[in-house]
Amino acid sequence: MAGSAPVAKTGFQTLQSILSIMNLACPALPLLLLAVPASAQTALLREGDPAPSSLPGQVITGISNTAVNQSGGYAATVSSSDGSTTISQVWGNLSGGPGALIREETTIGTLTQNSFESFFGISSSAVAYSPSCDEAGGSTGLDGVWLDSAIVGIEEMMIPGTTNFFSFGSRPGVTEDGIPYFVGGITDTLGGSTQTRGLFYGTSPTAVIQTGDLLPNLPAALSTASVDFDFRFSAMGTHSIVPVDLDTGGSTDDGAMTIDGSGLLLGGTLVQELNMVPASVGGIASENWDNFDFCGITEAGDYMFTGDTDGTTTLDEFIVRNGTIWAREGDIIDGQLINGAIESAFLSENNQLAYIWDIDVAGSNLEALYLEDTLLLAEGDEVDWDGDGSPDAGIVVENFTGINALTVDRNGAVYFTADVDVAGTTTEGYFVIAPGAVGTNYCMANANSTGVPATMTSTGSASLSANDLVIQSINMPNFAFGFFIVGQTQGFVMNPGGSAGNLCLAGDIGRGVAGGVANTAGTGMISGAVDWTSIPQPSGTVAAMIGDTWNFQCWMRDTDPFGMATSNFSDGYSVTVQ
Repeated sequence: MAGSAPVAKTGFQTLQSILSIMNLACPALPLLLLAVPASAQTALLREGDPAPSSLPGQVITGISNTAVNQSGGYAATVSSSDGSTTISQVWGNLSGGPGALIREETTIGTLTQNSFESFFGISSSAVAYSPSCDEAGGSTGLDGVWLDSAIVGIEEMMIPGTTNFFSFGSRPGVTEDGIPYFVGGITDTLGGSTQTRGLFYGTSPTAVIQTGDLLPNLPAALSTASVDFDFRFSAMGTHSIVPVDLDTGGSTDDGAMTIDGSGLLLGGTLVQELNMVPASVGGIASENWDNFDFCGITEAGDYMFTGDTDGTTTLDEFIVRNGTIWAREGDIIDGQLINGAIESAFLSENNQLAYIWDIDVAGSNLEALYLEDTLLLAEGDEVDWDGDGSPDAGIVVENFTGINALTVDRNGAVYFTADVDVAGTTTEGYFVIAPGAVGTNYCMANANSTGVPATMTSTGSASLSANDLVIQSINMPNFAFGFFIVGQTQGFVMNPGGSAGNLCLAGDIGRGVAGGVANTAGTGMISGAVDWTSIPQPSGTVAAMIGDTWNFQCWMRDTDPFGMATSNFSDGYSVTVQ
């Protein structure tokens, strides 16, 4: 399959012909395995707990920002103290398993790290972070960016290819294939103060945009502040979305949005403070862009940004998605009136949007956490503090904390930090809300060449009328081809026709559901929308009915431990139509 184009078909094939594409034989099918239950909402870390530290006696004193990668991994920055010594850690799991200490302040060469900046990023194999460092016998408080144990850019280091020096490094991130990026300060004097600023990319960091650049579609060059801190790159670094400051002669109303290094035009107008919000975008009469905040972009080019407007309306907070105002203050979302500030927002690589936005409850504004148009949690709601899967009586959310403390992984799991009331004491926690149980995973999948099994998941719903189910296979090899198969009968066959995986379907099996052959590129996943009105089966397409159960599985190209081509399967995924 590798190297071939997607198979264009309107008819459908039996399992035998699917197997023949993969050069496999069609075997008999024995019994299915038990379903695997989904996980529940829980606190992953709690202030006051023993710290994830190599030093004895450390207790968690603070939890900051969160990060996710494209392998189901997650992490948070943690501060801890034993009463005299305070240190920083990064805690989580880069492959999605149980959390543990990932990085901790340490001495590397002549540099001693201390006080990690709360902003950081993770790939499936590395952490990009920003410690302050003291040099043995030299400078102290050197601010920089590291990728694991290697310096990427640090104060007093000469910027590659220039005669200038870094004066700071901040807000680091890292692509899924290990390329770091960050905002860096620039000075022409060793140890000098910041003169200009740039957005740097690479292990030998190069400024992709910096002060003085005149980018396409922009009316002025970038100012001394130039790159705002709330920038985002897509998973593989193909796309970027960056709020920038322009040299307009003043320090206010100088912001603009850029995508991939060019000013963003919507409705033919640059998205710049004081420019009109076009009606075609969702603007109201005499309304101008103002104060851009959070943003995000995916490898597919889907994007979002938030902010507010000025003009005739006081309902000025908004979220723009792919060129139009998707939601704004005054809207009713999941039965609640949006009225107030957007506290945080994050767009996952799967184009799922999470945000924390104030809602009006009996005249009071409460912070509320949403995933798309579903309300997940609000101030005053009880949370699962002890990790048993059920909310704990009297332990309620007081405040969602941090400006970058909300992330969503590609499975739809939402990670966030919040202050909660525990027996009258405000205590900080790091939480996850697992994806809703649209379907049920079943059948044992074997590990593929990534070292873990591919897993089926979904977004949307099982509703026949909504017809919005999107199925996904994650933890697949990068740059591998795969496709989805579907049937109403579950089954189990080990290593069919020499495959490295297990077939989890039986009976009539169709292909072409949720699209044809697709490539994982650098994300290790494929996804596609299920059309309940047209489910492929060997004799043609059939329409699903309420109460039907359909089972899905992904079949993929893989390599065995000897580097030989083979195939593999995800686990099975069962959905009952509602």
